[in-house]
Amino acid sequence: MQLTSAELRLQRRVLLIACAVFLAAAIVFAVLYFPARGYHSQVQVQVQQRMYSTCTSAIDEVNRLGSIVTSSAASRIGRVRQYIYYMEQLNSIMVSLDGKGASLTPDDVFPTLYADLETLEELILQSTTPTLDARSTLLNHLQTLQAYLDRQ
Repeated sequence: MQLTSAELRLQRRVLLIACAVFLAAAIVFAVLYFPARGYHSQVQVQVQQRMYSTCTSAIDEVNRLGSIVTSSAASRIGRVRQYIYYMEQLNSIMVSLDGKGASLTPDDVFPTLYADLETLEELILQSTTPTLDARSTLLNHLQTLQAYLDRQ
């Protein structure tokens, strides 16, 4: 079966049109995909910076706690709890966006920090026991988290 020159020209036109459509689709995809990918990277960097900053603020509050119970101890513990909660929410947002592999912290960090806070709050409520050991434990865990975040 021989194709006439008109049929060959028609096939070439169809092939050129198909190539042009695929090329245009690839360009549109690139224009839409790469800026979105860059935006995603910016969001991830900002969340990591916010997490590090919040961890630093929590460490500062714990450092302001004395080993002896004072009237401001409960409010400082409340602020530390807010910082930890905020870090947990930031981590949850990253996991929601990118899946479990995007977690900014190991799984056991927040339960450990909350347990440390509970111990410290209990000692403050009793107000008879020095809180230095519990405060040091919480501070060590926060500093470990800060070092972990700094490596990322």
